[in-house]
Amino acid sequence: MAIERNNDLTAGDALMEFDKMAEMPDVEIEIEEDGGATVSIGEEEDDSVPFDSNLAEVIDPAVLATMSADLMSLFEADKSSRKEWEEQYGKGLKLLGFTFEERTKPFKGACGVNHPLLTESIVQFQSTALKELMPAEGPVRTQVLGKETREKLAQAERVRNFMNYQITTVMEEYTPDFDQLLFYVGYGGSAFKKIYYDENKGRMVSQLVLPDNLYIPYNGSSVMSECARITHRVFMSTNDYQKAVVRGQYLDSAQASVPAELPQSTIQKEVDRVIGIQPTTEPEEISLLEFQIDMDLEGFEDKDEDGNPTGIKLPYIITIDEVTQACIGVRRNWKEGDKLYARKQYYVHYLLVQGPGAYGLGFLHLIGGLTKTATSALQQLVDAGTLVNLPAGFKAKGARIMNDDMPLQPGEFRDIDAGGADLQGSLLPLPYKEPSQTLFSLLGFCVDAGRRLASITDMQVGDSNQNAAVGTTIALLEKGSAVMSSIHKRLHYSQKIEFNLLAKGFAEYLPDKYPYDVPGESRFIKKKDFDDRIDVLPVSDP
Repeated sequence: MAIERNNDLTAGDALMEFDKMAEMPDVEIEIEEDGGATVSIGEEEDDSVPFDSNLAEVIDPAVLATMSADLMSLFEADKSSRKEWEEQYGKGLKLLGFTFEERTKPFKGACGVNHPLLTESIVQFQSTALKELMPAEGPVRTQVLGKETREKLAQAERVRNFMNYQITTVMEEYTPDFDQLLFYVGYGGSAFKKIYYDENKGRMVSQLVLPDNLYIPYNGSSVMSECARITHRVFMSTNDYQKAVVRGQYLDSAQASVPAELPQSTIQKEVDRVIGIQPTTEPEEISLLEFQIDMDLEGFEDKDEDGNPTGIKLPYIITIDEVTQACIGVRRNWKEGDKLYARKQYYVHYLLVQGPGAYGLGFLHLIGGLTKTATSALQQLVDAGTLVNLPAGFKAKGARIMNDDMPLQPGEFRDIDAGGADLQGSLLPLPYKEPSQTLFSLLGFCVDAGRRLASITDMQVGDSNQNAAVGTTIALLEKGSAVMSSIHKRLHYSQKIEFNLLAKGFAEYLPDKYPYDVPGESRFIKKKDFDDRIDVLPVSDP
């Protein structure tokens, strides 16, 4: 904003006015050749602030406070919308049988064993999928788009070798995280990956994000690029947070709190209980909420050709300290120079079975009820056998038994004083029945039904007709693996998205030429190799 000079002012008055304005912030005074002056106040923020900087440093604190309050309200709404889902997810962990339960009902020492149907399904799926999606030589393959040339084939080979080298050697966390991801996908149906450049490690990272720390709106989608809002709860050590502050990524206003008081989801509390751990009392972590959302920020509005605000919301990453609810980071989330303002993608959603909502369906939802029924039948059978083998009953009031408070051991005979009465008349055992054959049949039915649904029934080809045609045997095998093949296809689709995000990251952060050594030879990759001529795919074939 420019201010013209007032010719009615005296020279002394003008100097005083200039002195006052010079003391104001964001004021520039330019003396012209004719003796006049141009005063600029409040230069446009979006022109003066670097594109990749933290906008929270220049946005008015009152605006930040209002924005933080609005986002926290949206976050609480997202939490409330999936409250029952979290409770079901947490309660289902008991069906896995990871803990040994000492039961006192219906009697002390009653059977507390869980049937392993659900656990068996998850472990079988996890093992099969890991072998298919993570072979030892690497999970990435490439293909040339368009007409194949010698140059394109060499480029495709460089990209394939480099990405497999990164995933299997440099990214040490990738394989363990992917293995754990498959467990959570098998159990609850959903797990996520976050692909980004880690400033501390100086390389690309594919981080596992568990479903209890990533929130999708009620009307969200299982496809992350279609979600209007994504909220990720990030736990960060105080040292890593300080590094981010020094880099200018966050404001230095977040507070570390005692982990026992850190915000925990219902799922995390149940996980801690099942595996037998609890938070310590040392303030080591900071809980941040990272929102990917479209906003129309004051001072950074989208404008048309005439410079007028259009009211269109632009994509941002907004970070809030969950403890203090202070906004500590606001960053643009589109590529600099992109006229379409396309939102950058960081998250990949892995699903077991596509359900009616944004979250997938896991074996918990598919066979959780059958597992609970099988567990109940198993416990009743064991309890019935226990009661028959060690029966209880009544004895006559006058009858005295030596050490009657100690259970009889096998082969032991103990003295009893029946007072001259008939011994059989002095003792009356309770009429316990043998374990029911009906319960045993019910247990077998539940297990078979669950295994068929989870596609973990082992087909014994050797027991089939030896004279059957080869085509018939192959058709039976394909029919038996149809469900698992469809699951692998969903994982194949998600892994392709993940590899493409990794490739985009390499294209952005790698130097022009990056040499690296592998056993037996030295290789290199060019930054420009990650272009549209090469497509990156998983090696899996669902």
